[in-house]
Amino acid sequence: MAADARHPPLDAGTAAAERAGLKLAIKGRTLVLLPIAAWLGLAGYFPGNLYGVALVGLFLGLGLLHYWLIASARERPWQRYAFLSLDVAALGALAALMPLSTGGDVPQIIAFRAYGVTYLFLVLAVAALSLSPGLVLWAGGATLLALWSAFGWIVMGMERRISWGDLPPGPSGAQYLEVFLDPDFIGIGNRIEESLFIALTAGILALAVRRARQLVRDRAAAERRRAQVQRVFGRYVPAQVAEALLAGDAALAAKTDTATVMFLDIEGFTAMSERSSPGEVIAILNTFFDSVSEVVSRYGGVVIGFVGDAVLATFNLPVALPAAETRALEAGRSLLDLVAQRHFEGEALAIRIGLATGPVAAGSVGGGGRQSYTVYGDTVNLAQRLEAKNKELGTRLLACETTRSGIGNEALEEVGVISVRGRRQPVRVFAPFAVSGGG
Repeated sequence: MAADARHPPLDAGTAAAERAGLKLAIKGRTLVLLPIAAWLGLAGYFPGNLYGVALVGLFLGLGLLHYWLIASARERPWQRYAFLSLDVAALGALAALMPLSTGGDVPQIIAFRAYGVTYLFLVLAVAALSLSPGLVLWAGGATLLALWSAFGWIVMGMERRISWGDLPPGPSGAQYLEVFLDPDFIGIGNRIEESLFIALTAGILALAVRRARQLVRDRAAAERRRAQVQRVFGRYVPAQVAEALLAGDAALAAKTDTATVMFLDIEGFTAMSERSSPGEVIAILNTFFDSVSEVVSRYGGVVIGFVGDAVLATFNLPVALPAAETRALEAGRSLLDLVAQRHFEGEALAIRIGLATGPVAAGSVGGGGRQSYTVYGDTVNLAQRLEAKNKELGTRLLACETTRSGIGNEALEEVGVISVRGRRQPVRVFAPFAVSGGG
């Protein structure tokens, strides 16, 4: 199938659904034909049923050929239209040529009226399973053409034709039956009604199939966005963040906004690495990062990434988060409580945390087909510097003045005014009352 320019990444999934639908349609077609063949061949209701048995055999053979083409990836889009056209043409030939009696003394119009258009509706039903609106409409058009071709072929061979127009005005019941039961009755009005029903059925089925295709496309788009979220942010993304990201790619676009940045590092990681094997270090980090990600997510933050033994997280980016400063502080306190209460793969850890609030630039960056969501700017740098300053000040969590302003004076106390590398002006730093001096 040709790529849809509006949804190129999703065409593969839609094409696969079409192929699966076609295979299902052929299976359904076969299940329908087998009892028909049994009825025609074994019931013996009509002496001329051998024609029908032969035609059903042809249908089965065509279906097997089409199924093989699809299964072997040799099928082309035009072939499905060709096979459907052959089916409809065969049904039209059946209506036009299969006699009711081997004696040949029953007018063919009687056979046409007896069989009606029942089999032709099966073609529409089978075409709908392909999930191709175009194929359904094609089936509707081909069915109408087959109906009128068979009808025209029969009518042209008749010397006398009777239809509803031959009824007198205000006909009696006897006159009505006389016309309807006449062997030469062709009922053009009935054919028009049948054509209208076929056209309406084809249109409704095409709309239903189009809706089904859209559902397939929407599901594929959701899966693609979900995979992107997981690829960029990992497994731990808050529900509200995931919903916002799955709603579209806008949240991942480059932008600058006010956010609270958390930078967390493991104290004494180098010494721990020296006394542990590489496998043990990886196991400790994986367990620790899982726990950190869960806590950050619980408070509405997003883990942006892991750098060595450090964790970078944001609050209020990539989506809005009310009271981001307070949530970041609560997350920090919970993380300090966490490492104080448990071990990670048997290892006791100590951490230092820096919190900074201010303008943060964010967006997806990368190349070579690989992208990652990242944040950068002076606020990010400040959070990292504050994390490191904990060691000098004997604290476990330091926050900048802007973070304190967003939380309130009652949650943090001033530790002092410090110089921060990369900044001309000294920075006032604050720590939670229960944490300051806990070095």
